[in-house]
Amino acid sequence: MTLSAFPRSLIRCLALGAAAGLTLAACAGTPPQPAADSSAALTASRWELTRWPGHTVPHGDNGEPVILNFAQEKGQGRVSGRAGCNQFSAPYSVRGPGQLTIVQAVTTRMACPGPAMQFEADFLDKLQAVNQYKIDGQQMEMKTLDGQTMSFHAREKPGASAKIKFIYVASEKVPCSAGVMRTTCLQIRERKEDPWQLWYGNIQGFNFEPGIAYRLRILEEQVANPPADASSIKWTLDMVVEQEVVKK
Repeated sequence: MTLSAFPRSLIRCLALGAAAGLTLAACAGTPPQPAADSSAALTASRWELTRWPGHTVPHGDNGEPVILNFAQEKGQGRVSGRAGCNQFSAPYSVRGPGQLTIVQAVTTRMACPGPAMQFEADFLDKLQAVNQYKIDGQQMEMKTLDGQTMSFHAREKPGASAKIKFIYVASEKVPCSAGVMRTTCLQIRERKEDPWQLWYGNIQGFNFEPGIAYRLRILEEQVANPPADASSIKWTLDMVVEQEVVKK
């Protein structure tokens, strides 16, 4: 077969490829094989910030834990969670194995004490500088362009079958009975015009503060074979949609 039997574009590619070491398959337009999906472990868990040199990391007794939740929504990556004071959400992309880009986040606008607000501002700013990540079992490290390292620990993530619900939570708990034990319960409702109902369980990831009324987006899951004295429904906080200080 002579060169005249090949399309001119392929002849040009072969000529250029001879110098560059390209294969005939590359010249023929065979698309490169996609890299292995390196984001599966990233989206399999929620990630709690546990260490950031030079910073005091919130972990419950000194503030709300910092949580990242990576997810794919309609083919687009989005990371959301709590940044120490407010809820946030930002687009992200995995450019290749271990390569991560997070762009500017949007947040709720709750005012917090000065140190918490400063930590949050620093953290969200540094997220935009992340360019690498590495997951080893239950641990993840993120590295930034300026050489900083943030360490995270994997936390439970609701299943894909979880249903999204919106609920209102009253600003005060009320006395209730859980079996033979007297305790206090949250008051919840799905619509503002509905009467308040008692919620005897907890809402995983939700830290109730008396005097604040909330609207929450939660994930509801069915619990297989729950204990006899436990609920068959599990609620996990997905996002604090609104919160308001209620004056007595």
